[in-house]
Amino acid sequence: MMTRIVERVKWKVESCEARASRKLLDASRYGMIMGQKNFQFSIFNFTLCMALFLVSTSFASNWSAGDKAYAKGDYTQALDLYYKARTDAPDDRRLNLNIGTTLYRLQRFDEAKTELAQAVYSADTTVAKKAAYNLSDVNYRAGVANQKPAERIAAWREAIALLKKAVDLDPKFENAKRNAEFIQRKLKEELDKQKQQQDQKNQSKQDQPPLSKAAEQALARARQMCEQGRFAEAKSLLEQTVQNDSTASPLNANVQRIQDVIDISAGRAPTKPVNTSNNQKDLGVI
Repeated sequence: MMTRIVERVKWKVESCEARASRKLLDASRYGMIMGQKNFQFSIFNFTLCMALFLVSTSFASNWSAGDKAYAKGDYTQALDLYYKARTDAPDDRRLNLNIGTTLYRLQRFDEAKTELAQAVYSADTTVAKKAAYNLSDVNYRAGVANQKPAERIAAWREAIALLKKAVDLDPKFENAKRNAEFIQRKLKEELDKQKQQQDQKNQSKQDQPPLSKAAEQALARARQMCEQGRFAEAKSLLEQTVQNDSTASPLNANVQRIQDVIDISAGRAPTKPVNTSNNQKDLGVI
């Protein structure tokens, strides 16, 4: 691609130089007849043409050098050169693709996503399909790294949509088809996993009977004791309640919290990580 670009630039430069030379020659021939004003106008045209020549060669040179640096794995240098090329062609979506892909290689995923998202809407279908393919990979990896299931699922769905766009642009894009199938399997596994966890949670709620009246009263008395600083007595009361009442097992969490308070008050580290959960059957956090 860059060879064709450079050839086109050279042809334009040669044509530009030829036109400028003819204008300068004409100006020198007819300057005395037409006056100094027309002669200066011809020199202006020549100067403008030379400025365009410098911009074109700078653009092609930076792009070509960026491609070479990328091929060598020097992504930092490639990115710098692509940015320089973009100063001469800020609306060139091909550079959005190159910059976005290079940022991805540098693991600067948020920046890569911004660049590739612009390239996806290129009028050039080749640029658009490659951008969609690369952006889908950014979204897939973002989902893998995300610890929140809902956000992971959303990222993978977006990745699949991008791959479908790439296939729509090029029905023979086999890599996009394979990646879409792979991510769809991962998405199904994640959805099944979330459903199973939710079912287990719901089942656990159904299996656990509500606190008995005696257990609720014991918890209320334990809270009063804790407010009075009688933590050891509160703990002992709840332990006896759990032992004697089959509905009181959720109170084990309260027992652990009281033990944590006792340990901290005595200058000891808690024996277990502090439990900050609060079962819906609790009458308050101790």
